[in-house]
Amino acid sequence: MRIMKDLTSYFVGCLILISLLTTFSSAQEATENLLEKVSLNFSFVAEPTAESVGFNNPKSYWNLEYELVLTDSSTLEKIGRCYRNEEYKFICPLQTNKKLAKKLSKKIRQISIPIAKSKFKKKELLSEANRDVVIPIQLSSEVIDIFNKAVNSDNNPTFVLFVKTKAFTRTSDKVKFKKKLSSNRVYPLKFYRSDKTFDNFWNIKNLGYSFGVRREGNIIKEFVIIGY
Repeated sequence: MRIMKDLTSYFVGCLILISLLTTFSSAQEATENLLEKVSLNFSFVAEPTAESVGFNNPKSYWNLEYELVLTDSSTLEKIGRCYRNEEYKFICPLQTNKKLAKKLSKKIRQISIPIAKSKFKKKELLSEANRDVVIPIQLSSEVIDIFNKAVNSDNNPTFVLFVKTKAFTRTSDKVKFKKKLSSNRVYPLKFYRSDKTFDNFWNIKNLGYSFGVRREGNIIKEFVIIGY
């Protein structure tokens, strides 16, 4: 009888332990967030070499202002910033009409949640550390909750990154470059198939903007790298 009681106690103890482990595992899953932070990656690229475009000039500089906001893909479609093509791909083309771009940018800011906004200025451009900048952004509890709820809904949270950049360089043979550029990029959370069914999540943990200058004979031209 005592052996039976011991075995019964043993099995009851095992069941309690299994129950506790299951509860702990479920609690861990419940508290795991889809997205808690992102990194903003900015770079200033030189071709063919840093010296050929004047990065070794002590007066050369690179200024950048950024603003990150959160909206939804359906909202961007409604205001005309983005659209769906025949294969249901979410398309947000580069904006060439400055007047329209300014108007849409204002609308997006008005209807979005602000995430981060700041600026920086870099000199001594021969140093790669001054041409590659990474800024970690911790998301608020409100934004984290929006992404968590989007997993089980049709909502598609979408980041929009606004960038204004200004650069000046001058080479040893007096070829000069000076330019201002502005742009915005769109980063939706979800990717859909052509039949409008959900496919997967985009990797939106890394967002950014790469701006470059290229020496072509006696001219230095700017270019933008599509990435992140």
